[in-house]
Amino acid sequence: MGVLCLGAALLAVGLGVASLARAGDPEVAVTLVPLSGLCGDKSAALPSGVAGRLAVRAWYAKQVAGAGAGAMPRSPVIFFNAGWGGSVEGHMNQIDALVHRGYVVIGVDQKDPEAYRQFVDFSGEEAFVRTRAAVNLKAGAFAKDNSIVLDILRAAAPCAEDGDVASVLRRLDFERIGIMGYSFGGAVAAETSRQDPRFKAAVNLDGWLFGDVSRLGLSRPFLEISDDSPLPTAADLNSSDTVLRMTSKLTDEDYTHVLANMERYGGYFLVMAGSRHQSFVDVSQRSFLARLASVLPSARNTVAAVNTYAGAFLDQYVAGENSDLGKLIASRDSRVKIVFAKAPVMEVTQ
Repeated sequence: MGVLCLGAALLAVGLGVASLARAGDPEVAVTLVPLSGLCGDKSAALPSGVAGRLAVRAWYAKQVAGAGAGAMPRSPVIFFNAGWGGSVEGHMNQIDALVHRGYVVIGVDQKDPEAYRQFVDFSGEEAFVRTRAAVNLKAGAFAKDNSIVLDILRAAAPCAEDGDVASVLRRLDFERIGIMGYSFGGAVAAETSRQDPRFKAAVNLDGWLFGDVSRLGLSRPFLEISDDSPLPTAADLNSSDTVLRMTSKLTDEDYTHVLANMERYGGYFLVMAGSRHQSFVDVSQRSFLARLASVLPSARNTVAAVNTYAGAFLDQYVAGENSDLGKLIASRDSRVKIVFAKAPVMEVTQ
């Protein structure tokens, strides 16, 4: 699991992923969606208390195929959560690809820096257990925030007064919603789908799982995409280096639990060949200094493969379209290693 590279993950935050994101696609528009005042006097009836801590943006196609003088066609929706302390704006490679496939992408960011005050502490057994429990709770809380945002968007769609926002909300097909996230955001994505059945499928981009989903698994369609960092060895798991031993323990447990849960519920587990944790964010392609230092390798192949496989998965399990996911899984794609592939239980029993 790439998240074993804790130093690289923290470096990504320090470099400012959002500030190094590539220029957006000119065919993709973005609108800030306020979480208060959407419906004027009627807004009092909407869920409140989140506007101060969450920033929500919607990315969508400027021109919608088949849109004429009639009603705007409804689009399937993908929520997106960034990594620990990061911003969804650092994932324009994935966002643009999803929009070009016909999705509206809803990015949900935590605005309060205190939200990311303490990650898992790997300095010792006691600190590890205590802080891991706290991060589990945080994953559950952030997942609830996704559901609250969905509640607000659904309630505001018929009555939103701001022209741009109203136009976006009326595009959303609330019967076809999925979720995707990177690193800790991938854990939040999986936990959101576990908590809220309205999120029909989840994609985890190289994240340890936290929250109840880490032990209970996900009974909805789930795609796990990992980097190509080596799994911990017995020497790593018994190392005298406490940080290495604790990170190895978490990686080993996570890998074991994900596979066990996929055996039970089905799912897809892919490894992007030659990739590292930061290969999934825009900064891996934009930062000359990072590439020069060989910390964040160029990730064009990884990004292209992620967009292809995640797109096919979401087309099948969120958009409800026939996709080439099966052919992709069966293909001999040198960019991708198939660790596990089994049709979700819900698909088998239909």
